[in-house]
Amino acid sequence: MSLGNVVCVIIFLYLSLLLLCSVSRPIKFYVKLICYYIAIFSVTAVAIPFSLIHPGDPGNLLYASWMVHYIISRVFGLKWDVKNKELLKSKEPCVLVCNHQSALDISGMMYIWPLFHPCVPVLKRELLFTGPFGIFCWLAGCIFVDRFNSESARDTLNMKIKEMKERKVKIWIFPEGTRNDKGTLLPFKKGAFHIATQAKIPIVPIVFSQYTDFYSIGKKIFDRGTITVTVLPWINTEHMTPENVPSLTEEVRSVMTSCLKESMKNEGT
Repeated sequence: MSLGNVVCVIIFLYLSLLLLCSVSRPIKFYVKLICYYIAIFSVTAVAIPFSLIHPGDPGNLLYASWMVHYIISRVFGLKWDVKNKELLKSKEPCVLVCNHQSALDISGMMYIWPLFHPCVPVLKRELLFTGPFGIFCWLAGCIFVDRFNSESARDTLNMKIKEMKERKVKIWIFPEGTRNDKGTLLPFKKGAFHIATQAKIPIVPIVFSQYTDFYSIGKKIFDRGTITVTVLPWINTEHMTPENVPSLTEEVRSVMTSCLKESMKNEGT
């Protein structure tokens, strides 16, 4: 087949795909979702060579942050409105906890990442084996835990506490432990709160507003949209002990739930 014929086939397939996306919402959803994942994996693949200069350095995440902020969010029409961003500018170590809805959270994280750098996210161990994404996260010093073994996960996190305080590195954790787009918060796992009380560092709750108006797996919607990112006041743990962990966990979950409900109310007005 000649080059001209190959180009014609590619153009035909592209136009056919555009036509299908215009008449079928599910096809548009799956095409955009696949393209989003490809874009995220491509960003990490591009960032890997730069990260090899300083392997294990949380600063490597800034490479991905720049590309996600200026390319992916714009291409997919994701706008992030950050409230109380001044609360993220402290250089002291802390534990940031955030609700977890979907893969779009990655774009939100990377959008605000430069505000509280240096920081490393805690990720499920399975992500370590996802090709370029896992390799880049490892090179960026991300912490991988076994979410099905709470004792092992806690041991892994405890090993990082001293290093985190000495280097003044923040930790980002999704305390629900898995994705949840139901407009509520799942019960929180206590790992983040054990770390905070043991290290005597603050908890910083962060809430992403619901995506359901423009992104929904159930409804097969993936359109442009604006997400409100609300940074809530720091919660001091300096005088807390392990006995305070259950009440601290519920306190943080309560304030985040209230914030999420308020954002949903505002979106409905």
